[in-house]
Amino acid sequence: MKKILIVLMMPLMLLSCGMFEEVDLGYPQTVKFSAEGGEKVISGVEQFTHAEIHNYDNGDNGVSSQEGDVQKNKYEWLTVEYVNEDVFASEVKIIAKPNTSGEKRGLWIELISGYEYHVIYVEQNN
Repeated sequence: MKKILIVLMMPLMLLSCGMFEEVDLGYPQTVKFSAEGGEKVISGVEQFTHAEIHNYDNGDNGVSSQEGDVQKNKYEWLTVEYVNEDVFASEVKIIAKPNTSGEKRGLWIELISGYEYHVIYVEQNN
């Protein structure tokens, strides 16, 4: 019985591998901020359903919240805000706090659209 179950599950396992694909959704691949911080609004060609902040260096992620129609994702010194109109967004506001650490720093934003995602590296000078 176990062999039959394994044989039946193999196609499903193979289909699930590689389901998410990094693609160019028309957004920049890098956004740079000065040490003073600030905010930048960027847009792309394709719409996305949600945005996440990641620190690929240590595996941490941002925390999501919603205030009215505005979706927010915050992690340490970076905030991402966007408005989902009928589930999709095409513009994202990136807000960086001033960098007082004395070192250059960076985080990654993933804009997700179905099984596709676009990665933006956000870099802030010291």
